[in-house]
Amino acid sequence: MIDLEFLARLTIEPLDRQKHDRAVFSCGVASIDNYIAKSAAKHQDENVTRVRVASLDATPVIAGFYALNSHAIDVTSLPGAERKRLPHYPTTPAVYLSMIAVHKEFQDRGVGQFLLAGALRRVEKVAEEIGTRFVVLDALNESAAKLYARIGFIALLSAPGRMILNIAKIGKGATKASQKP
Repeated sequence: MIDLEFLARLTIEPLDRQKHDRAVFSCGVASIDNYIAKSAAKHQDENVTRVRVASLDATPVIAGFYALNSHAIDVTSLPGAERKRLPHYPTTPAVYLSMIAVHKEFQDRGVGQFLLAGALRRVEKVAEEIGTRFVVLDALNESAAKLYARIGFIALLSAPGRMILNIAKIGKGATKASQKP
C-alpha cells in the first residue's frame, strides 16, 4: 500500500557518511545491510558507485537507498529484439542498479517504488549526457522479478535473476514504478 503522506516526508539525496546513520539500516537481507553500513561510502569515494538515500524529514534516518554504477552487457546475452540496431560491438553500455533496499520499519508503504522511480529518472538524465542503452539489475527473488517485469524489465536467460529495461522505455517504467501496484 502506498502511503503518500509518508512518501512526502522523504527526500532522495546523495549518501553522506557524516549525516546519514548507515549502521542502523536494516532491510532484512544481511548482505545489503552490511553493504550500506560498511561499503557504500567507500565505494562512492573510489568512484565505483553512487548511492542515493531516502532520508526521512531531512534527518539521519535512512528509509531506503539505491546504488547505481556503469556497466556493460554482452550483446550475445540479449534477446534478439533488443540486439536489433545495436552497433557491432561485443558489449553495449548500461547502468547497473546494483542495490535497492527499504528499511524494515518502512516496508510496504511504497518506499521501494518511490526509490525505483527516482533511480529510473536519474538514469534517464544520465542517458541524456552519455550513451547508454539499458538499465540492468539482479532481482533477489521471484517476487521482486514479478514487480520489475510489471514495470517493463525483461529477464535475460543467460543469468538467473538478471533483468534489463531499454532506456527508451524508462519514461514508462518510471511512471509505472511510481503508481499503485
